[in-house]
Amino acid sequence: MIYKLIWPAAVAAGLLAVAEICNLPVMQHFGAILSIVGIAFCLLARMSARSRNDTKHGRVALWALVLYTLILVRWIIWML
Repeated sequence: MIYKLIWPAAVAAGLLAVAEICNLPVMQHFGAILSIVGIAFCLLARMSARSRNDTKHGRVALWALVLYTLILVRWIIWML
């Protein structure tokens, strides 16, 4: 069931990346929070994708997880 929600999480990761690239002011406050929630959701979706039918969703979850992690690392470096 959670694999049905991975596409919105992947789209949110893309929008978050675009907002970070454009340096939107709202991202200064919510970027880390959204990244941490996205990472948790993608890890849960990745762990639930076990069968052969879910390999596509597992790959999407992995790429979204990588994107969220990069955004979080960028945000942490920006705060230093």
